[in-house]
Amino acid sequence: MKSKIVVVALSVLLVLSLFFNVILLYRLYRETRGPGFNAENEVLTGDIAPDFTVELLTGESFTLSEHRGTVVVLDFWATWCGPCVQKMPTVQVLSEQFENNVVFVGMNVGERPDRIRDFIAERGFTYHIGLDEDSSIHRNLYPSPGIPYTVIIDGNGMITQTFLGSHENMYEYIRDAILEALG
Repeated sequence: MKSKIVVVALSVLLVLSLFFNVILLYRLYRETRGPGFNAENEVLTGDIAPDFTVELLTGESFTLSEHRGTVVVLDFWATWCGPCVQKMPTVQVLSEQFENNVVFVGMNVGERPDRIRDFIAERGFTYHIGLDEDSSIHRNLYPSPGIPYTVIIDGNGMITQTFLGSHENMYEYIRDAILEALG
């Protein structure tokens, strides 16, 4: 009987310890998002999306505020980022599915245009590709602890969803967020 009580007591202590460690790790994560992350500038659901102008791979420019009235999907990525590359076909499919209602911009973070151009041409992606060559848009306006990082912006310029990383159900997550933003 005493051994059962000891086992139960140790189990309860273990569960409580795990619970408090998860809370501490979450707080640490929220406070220190990694090198270059500026938590003061973190964009959150409900915020007005910071405006910017970026050169596109085509040589044209894209200014976010010029697309008010339209849902915009920003997808921050890099060619060296495995989860980013894995997610890009999903973004391509969604860009084709919503081509008349949503603007998609794949915001490359920190790479040279010639590298990006070859990468995009090899894979046949057709949505807009923004060149955040010095990473200033990602670092200063849309900071995140990593990439891929997707930001959904509704027609009023409000951030309605953000997604960090990739997941096997990304298509459904982003599609549902777009449908919600379209209202």
